[in-house]
Amino acid sequence: MGGGVANDFKIKIPAQAKDHEMVITLNVPEEAKIYSLMPHMHFRGKRMNFVAKYPDGTEEMLLSVPAYSFNWQLLHALEEPLLVPAGTQIIATGAFDNSSQNHFSPDPNAEVIWGEQSWEEMIMGFYEWKYTDQGGSD
Repeated sequence: MGGGVANDFKIKIPAQAKDHEMVITLNVPEEAKIYSLMPHMHFRGKRMNFVAKYPDGTEEMLLSVPAYSFNWQLLHALEEPLLVPAGTQIIATGAFDNSSQNHFSPDPNAEVIWGEQSWEEMIMGFYEWKYTDQGGSD
């Protein structure tokens, strides 16, 4: 089993931003079966969804987490592995709430940047997949 991680280190969430949206994209370089997806943000994480954009231009929603919670960072296993062709993009769109209405935000009056600590922020998508030429069973 392999996989990948999409990340953006250039986070700049404005003070009092209620719905600051960011997009991260990961390319699947070879035909693969996707097994799971996991969103990762910190205290200001609000929502995230994952869409597969196939080389032919069609798109498919893979996962929607409309009410993200830092306390419930779950790996979301697909019911059945999803076969995707080489060149598929997995596009994760997430949003942050750095407003006073988010009682988890440590300081809604401060701009927030990327960082490893929970009072800073991250936007990451974790993916488990297996290339079809790796062999073995599902």
